[in-house]
Amino acid sequence: MDVISFLTGGAGVGGVVLVVLLVLMAAIHGGGGGGGKSGSGDVNRRIEAGAAALGAGIARYLGGRDLSGPPRSEATWWRAGAPGPDDRRTETPVTALGARAVDRPVEKARRGLLRVVGGSLAGLWRCLRAWHRWPRAARSAVRLAPLPVAWGLWRAPDAVVAALVVLAVLAVAAALSGPCGLRWWSVAPVWSDGQVYGPGIWAAARQVLRLEEDELRARWLAVPDDLAEAGARIVLRLPVRWVGGPEGVAAIERIVDARAPGEWDAKWVRTEREHYVQWTRKPAPKKRPVLPDFVPWKSTGDPHTLFLGQAIEADEIVDAVVRTETATPHWGVAGDTGSGKSTVLYMAVVHGRQNGELIDILDTKRNSMRQAEGASGVRIHKTVPECIAAFGEFLTSMMAAEAAMEKGADPALKAGLISRTLVIDELPTLFKLAYCWWRYGLKGKGAPPFADWLGIILLQGRSSKHRVRIGTQQFANAFFGGTMERAQIGFRINVGQTDRVSWGVAFGQSTPMLGYTTDVPGRGAFSDKRKAPDGDYMWVREVQPCYITPDVPHLLAECPPAPQWFDSGDIAPWITPEILEEVDRTAAVLDFLPGGRFGPVPRAGATRAASVGGTGYPPSSGPIAPRGVAPGVAPDDAVAGGPGDGALGDAAIPEVYSLAEAHAAGIVPWKPVTMRSYLKRGEERGIARPEGITDGQTKYFSEAELTAWLAAWKAWNSKDSAIAKAGK
Repeated sequence: MDVISFLTGGAGVGGVVLVVLLVLMAAIHGGGGGGGKSGSGDVNRRIEAGAAALGAGIARYLGGRDLSGPPRSEATWWRAGAPGPDDRRTETPVTALGARAVDRPVEKARRGLLRVVGGSLAGLWRCLRAWHRWPRAARSAVRLAPLPVAWGLWRAPDAVVAALVVLAVLAVAAALSGPCGLRWWSVAPVWSDGQVYGPGIWAAARQVLRLEEDELRARWLAVPDDLAEAGARIVLRLPVRWVGGPEGVAAIERIVDARAPGEWDAKWVRTEREHYVQWTRKPAPKKRPVLPDFVPWKSTGDPHTLFLGQAIEADEIVDAVVRTETATPHWGVAGDTGSGKSTVLYMAVVHGRQNGELIDILDTKRNSMRQAEGASGVRIHKTVPECIAAFGEFLTSMMAAEAAMEKGADPALKAGLISRTLVIDELPTLFKLAYCWWRYGLKGKGAPPFADWLGIILLQGRSSKHRVRIGTQQFANAFFGGTMERAQIGFRINVGQTDRVSWGVAFGQSTPMLGYTTDVPGRGAFSDKRKAPDGDYMWVREVQPCYITPDVPHLLAECPPAPQWFDSGDIAPWITPEILEEVDRTAAVLDFLPGGRFGPVPRAGATRAASVGGTGYPPSSGPIAPRGVAPGVAPDDAVAGGPGDGALGDAAIPEVYSLAEAHAAGIVPWKPVTMRSYLKRGEERGIARPEGITDGQTKYFSEAELTAWLAAWKAWNSKDSAIAKAGK
């Protein structure tokens, strides 16, 4: 077939004559045998078939197509075809595959004339051998060329001969100066994506689809010339008889994934008249926006809508706001020390004061909220007794406000109600110190009543306009009293570096972590009880809170002044003696209020008092009065351990240690696991376990407790050893 193809391409008219002779010989040869009508019918059929084959051959000849067999290249009328991937004559040597190409200039002095001529002739021969890759227009022109040449030789032989000589000289000159000769010029082959990737995809897909080798690729597979073009598609026709199944579908998709550059989405169509699968380019992912490093504070003018900063939602930067009217009345921020919790809490203070709220801040660190000190409408409580007293007064105020809003209540009390906000900075620290104060300072037994106050406020505070803002290291259940209470913290923010455990506690174990940067101060993530659009888990968004800290003093100074009773340290005017007594019976708050057995001394000049005890207390911005005796109680009748006892001061509260901290400090000689085992053995031997305190997660002990237990343990072991020796 190569000889026929060569002759028909190069011989022109001779090729036509050869084709005609072959067809006639086939017809005559097939006419032998048989006779009569049957023989004549066979001859007629053969003549008709031969005529049809002759017509098809002439059409293919004139159209520049191959005269027999399937197309050997992808050449079209105007475009040359690229060699196949398995064409040995055009393949790259194995040693050169993947090697870095080096551009080396040709040294003409070392190239002999014989080598140049030989290379040129070899180049011409390779060009002729690549006849099947010529554009069809060029092949058709070569095949039809003998007719005009013959006519020219008949009519003007001298001119035609001269033209042929010029063409031959130009061809030789082009070969001598081309890439196979002197390399004065070179034309890089144009490879389309269809030519490069189509054969590889087809070779693998044909085997999976179990198609014959002689099937034309153009019928089954379409690979565009430019895969990067908009709307580019790879289409593969599927045989109806192909069963496929999950394994076959996966195999076809793997072929395109492995042999076509880029990422593609497959769409299978097998329920229509023709079955096929098409691949389209996956849309380029949207560039994720970057939050600014600094967001200025702005007021919303709505008491129930706080501007927090800017967040990323659906690849867009939007304003992040906290809505506290319904679903998220209380909110909190979690993070390590120095992560920016106080900055976020300052926004709650400023927003509350701008909308006429009264703010109580519990700050056992004494300096984390100092920018708000001295401002009207803001009371900061630093010592443990002051914090617990403010805690109890806030609970009482909430329950009194609920009573004032009842039907039939005093209209004057209802008209005087003011929204209040309790800001707790470092909630775990407050609870740990409060437990130490209760256990070691007050020598209290059992669980203190204030442990449940926070849960009551979280559950009932919204209806009475008493809301809580919490700063904590982690949103663990133990700090809030339980799952139900913690759920009231609807708006949660994590700032700074967050570990997997803290993330799961705040947003749920199934919520994927965000990879936000921790290099920007205050950067974090928040959720507001909404489910994610793409899953059944909490919707968490990256957020950059406002940096409001330097502006807090002058923003608070611009707010309207608070009522005199609040700044002077009095309790809320809607707390009547009857309500105070009722709340004390249900929540045991009276002993912890200012002037109570365990409360701080009321501030001098506090005017409001109830018959059951004093009710005023100082903000931290004013001097703290020396401890004394509750108003109305004679010094001789003061309760031991009450406010007149200096042992209740913060300095008298001993430091407590977890078992790990006690081992690190050298108080106990064993690691926590061994120590817990010995504590259990000690109980079996009659050695009482130290009571200690707990913050809901970790047990803490004073040094005196651990030292006493260790002495009892050693004494028992010595006694046991003496008994064992005496027995021997």
